[in-house]
Amino acid sequence: MILFKMNDKQYLISAAAVEEVVDTVQITKVPLAPVWVKGLINFRGTVLTVISLAELVGLPQSQTNRNIMIMRKDDEQRGLLIDEVIEVLDVAPDEIQLGEEQATPYFTGVVTLEDQQTIADVIDVTDKIFS
Repeated sequence: MILFKMNDKQYLISAAAVEEVVDTVQITKVPLAPVWVKGLINFRGTVLTVISLAELVGLPQSQTNRNIMIMRKDDEQRGLLIDEVIEVLDVAPDEIQLGEEQATPYFTGVVTLEDQQTIADVIDVTDKIFS
């Protein structure tokens, strides 16, 4: 799983759907797009839609988006705008604890990290961004 930061909080997302992580580049806005669609980028000659992960899952918009996670499902790609990637972790399925009250359907659980003091929410937005 990929551990990343948004709004000074840590989150995890499955590395299986992440093709790569790139630095944020200029994003061209798209008129009349949903608020969570930030716009389009030229990614190696391909036009990709960039989505603000924070706004998609109902969190406050971040001011320090430094990375774009390039997500892939079948032959489609989308970019997820995040603050920054911290590291890639091996997380066993039994380490994911189901949360009692999920704020949105995108949060699938929580993981206590190795330092035992940090908790990261597990996010799954693959179906939403590719629908």
